[in-house]
Amino acid sequence: MSHGEFKSTLTSTAEITVKKHPIRSPASMLFSSTFIKFTALVLATRAAASPVVVGIEPQARRVCYDETPALHCYSGGSDIPQNVNETDVSYIAASLRTYGRQTKLGRLLTMTTADAPDCGEWFLYSRNSAAAYAKKIDMTYNSSVLFEEIANTIDGGTGVVKQAGIFRCRTAGGSYGVQVNATAPAYTTKEYIEAGLKPSGIIIKIVANK
Repeated sequence: MSHGEFKSTLTSTAEITVKKHPIRSPASMLFSSTFIKFTALVLATRAAASPVVVGIEPQARRVCYDETPALHCYSGGSDIPQNVNETDVSYIAASLRTYGRQTKLGRLLTMTTADAPDCGEWFLYSRNSAAAYAKKIDMTYNSSVLFEEIANTIDGGTGVVKQAGIFRCRTAGGSYGVQVNATAPAYTTKEYIEAGLKPSGIIIKIVANK
């Protein structure tokens, strides 16, 4: 697909909608967690000298230790290079930045522990060879970050001197924690603070668009 959708119109030719990663369904993950615990319970009960009744109580992971905010390019020995076109990656970043700038303080991507359970992963935008996803990696609080900063995390920003960003991974693609300015006005509003949101706990991924 060459364009995605957000929740509102991005430009006259492209609309994008944040949605959950189709591959990582919270329902399927919860089922897997329950099934594994149930199997372990059955085996333990059979081995016990006397039966013990234990309640099955599925629990989501609180912190996703398998993925961190550090820049990670999919070019290591155990990685699968994504073969994305760098022009497509730049287009994705520019589109997210344009969308984010449609309001005075900037649009926010909010991922709560309820909406993105068990380290949920959401589709953001795609362009030809590449797709961008946001993943919640800390389930101990609700996260909310500016789309502008998501774009900066991908392409290093709009300044003359580029900051660190997933673009450094070139065609391999990669992941990186959203690089934020914690003093940005959007993060200091009464509504943001009272909602208990934090501008952290989200990583951005650039992968092949399949």
